[in-house]
Amino acid sequence: MDSKKPVTRRDFVKTAGGAAVSASLLPSVAGAAEAVGGGKKRRYALVGTGVRGNSMWGRAVARQYSDVVEFVGLCDINPKRVEFAKKAIGVECPTFTSFDEMCDKAKPDVVMVTTVDAFHSEYLVKALDRGIDAMTEKPMVIDETQCQAVLDAEKRTGRKIAVTFNYRYSPKHRTIKKLLMDGEIGKITSVDFHWYLNTSHGADYFRRWHRLKSKGGSLWVHKATHHFDLVNWWLDADPVEVMAQGELAFYGKKGPFRHTHCRPCPHKTECQFYRDITKNPEFVNLYINAEDVDGYHRDGCVFKEDVDIYDTMTASVQYSNGALMSYSLNAFQPIEGYHLAFNGTKGRLEIRDFEAQPWKEPQETVIQLIKNFGERTIVPVSGSTEGGHGGGDTILRDLIFRKPSNVEPHLALPGSRAGAMSCLTGIAARKSVEGKKPIRVGDLVKI
Repeated sequence: MDSKKPVTRRDFVKTAGGAAVSASLLPSVAGAAEAVGGGKKRRYALVGTGVRGNSMWGRAVARQYSDVVEFVGLCDINPKRVEFAKKAIGVECPTFTSFDEMCDKAKPDVVMVTTVDAFHSEYLVKALDRGIDAMTEKPMVIDETQCQAVLDAEKRTGRKIAVTFNYRYSPKHRTIKKLLMDGEIGKITSVDFHWYLNTSHGADYFRRWHRLKSKGGSLWVHKATHHFDLVNWWLDADPVEVMAQGELAFYGKKGPFRHTHCRPCPHKTECQFYRDITKNPEFVNLYINAEDVDGYHRDGCVFKEDVDIYDTMTASVQYSNGALMSYSLNAFQPIEGYHLAFNGTKGRLEIRDFEAQPWKEPQETVIQLIKNFGERTIVPVSGSTEGGHGGGDTILRDLIFRKPSNVEPHLALPGSRAGAMSCLTGIAARKSVEGKKPIRVGDLVKI
């Protein structure tokens, strides 16, 4: 790719097919529609049986889609974890510690990848090369080399990938998308987006494997991928250049004391971040009872000196439609939620989202449409917020496993292109922090 040219939406069409890929994926990955009429069920396998795989892509699928989905295999490198997951999900399929063996013996039609982020690309490429369609939790990959490998595999094999961006499907985010599509504020010139993680949710990333760049790519990739996908989707545009800064200002080596993990810690009584995971039966079975196999502590110390990600981040992003974004993420706030605003030639769309705070708010999301030289309108948000991620989880699963026929184009299942562009925004931000220079997204992946 010519690094002097701006990245446009067409630049990735040859690799991942753009919107056409997302649309064509529905009959493939979500192609269980024939089962509703008594046809063959979709053969479904899951690799990675931690909390996310066990719940959203395990129990929820087994309970709500058994008429269209057949579990044929569960895989995890930890045999104790995968055996518990089988019982917790409530299925009778075989379990495996080898992905290759599962694919050979279980012969799935589709694989769902919910492993540690750093291994998503390995399992995606293996599935595609075996002629198996694949789905993955975000982020699709954690670096540009993995991104290239996944895009090349999809192109080489003709199989398809879905990236499960559930945040798109919550009622509040669909409302924002509709207002922007309708041109309510004219041409969008800039975006202000500031996300706050509190001392519960935010801290948890520093207890787990996410605290290491080598496992999760940093919160620029693991967490912000959600946010960057939303902006790409809302703007219907691609990131072109990213300039970012980041600091580890609170967790890790900045802490006053530390230990390996919470249970044996001598600082329990003085540490505000002490967490007793023995009170959570699922954590006991998935992690504590399995840690003698792999040594993984789910209650790791948030102040461990090996933390090498950032907890305080800012970025400036330029998009292919000319819009500019100012973005920030802070991971030790007393509140959880975000401030978001779109500035346009006809006005401003302003959103305040309250996900958690030490006081009660009358409504979770407030959307204000403010017209130039005009009135302010409070835009209502309608639709169910039940089922996780503001109602997005249930809608996404229905889209995948029920394959509704009346899906609007902008709500089609996100494919590898969406996964790549969201990841590459975060990867560019991380590289910008490390290199102290702006990074052009088009320089990261060869088309």
